[in-house]
Amino acid sequence: MNRRIWVQSSAAALALAAFETSGFNFNSSEKRYRVALIGTGWYGKSDLFRLIQVAPVEVVGLCD
Repeated sequence: MNRRIWVQSSAAALALAAFETSGFNFNSSEKRYRVALIGTGWYGKSDLFRLIQVAPVEVVGLCD
């Protein structure tokens, strides 16, 4: 496992844990959330596409 994969996995796990513990529900919200992605490789792109499918988000930044 290289550093990039570890950082992506850690960030995804941390974000998921934060949303689950806060009782946040994407489906009941009318607000569009602004999202930026750091690490736009294959896994980052897959994560972003999945987020777009399940939540009303606006992609405001990409960085690799």
